[in-house]
Amino acid sequence: MKERDLVLSIVRQKHAQPLLVDRSRTALLVIDVQRYFVHSHYSFARVLESLAPGVTTGYFERVRSRVVPNVRRLQEAYRTAGAPIFYTATGTTTGDGRDLPGWLRAFDRLGLTLVGSRVWPPSTDESWCVDAAVEPGPGEPVLLKGSSGAFASTGLEAMLRHLGPTTLVVTGLTTDVCVTQTAREAADAGFEVVVAEDACTTLSEEMHRGALDAFALAFGSVRSTEEIVGALAPAAKVA
Repeated sequence: MKERDLVLSIVRQKHAQPLLVDRSRTALLVIDVQRYFVHSHYSFARVLESLAPGVTTGYFERVRSRVVPNVRRLQEAYRTAGAPIFYTATGTTTGDGRDLPGWLRAFDRLGLTLVGSRVWPPSTDESWCVDAAVEPGPGEPVLLKGSSGAFASTGLEAMLRHLGPTTLVVTGLTTDVCVTQTAREAADAGFEVVVAEDACTTLSEEMHRGALDAFALAFGSVRSTEEIVGALAPAAKVA
């Protein structure tokens, strides 16, 4: 058996049991489902397409057909359960990107060179906003994020500690960068973490799957939206 198959057999054994989620002790994280990550006419996609034409075609198709519908389904389930939902959005508070870490500033410089505009929008720009397809509801905070992981540059952890959830379900864009980075930070902070495998994606299916497998091996669970929604459903009353 190949090494990868041996490793994946461990992942399968770890996830052999049904998923258990306490409706009263969970929160949903919707990571960076912003307009510029959902629609292809913004600088994020234009820069990538200028480097490798066609590289974002499958990505945007998966966002439209899979990620957005499943995030919406999870939103509905969490709202029905009365459980909190948090959103993050990556951008710059200074407007010129100087408040961002070096790797994000480098992408901005590339954007200015290739398409004449920065990749990461200021928080006042319409492209920064969470996309209308998964619009936050009343009392669902949107946190400005200036790093890949939400715990590193927002007040998310403090808010979670105050509210008391112990299990976090993580969704959003993109799987191999901000989604699993946030999920790993959450696991290190002591939360039980579930990544919704069909409510996130990245530029290739192989990169998506690799990021999920690495997370599932060490840090937490990777489950489908169907499993998560089923786990959130109230238990049937015994007659």
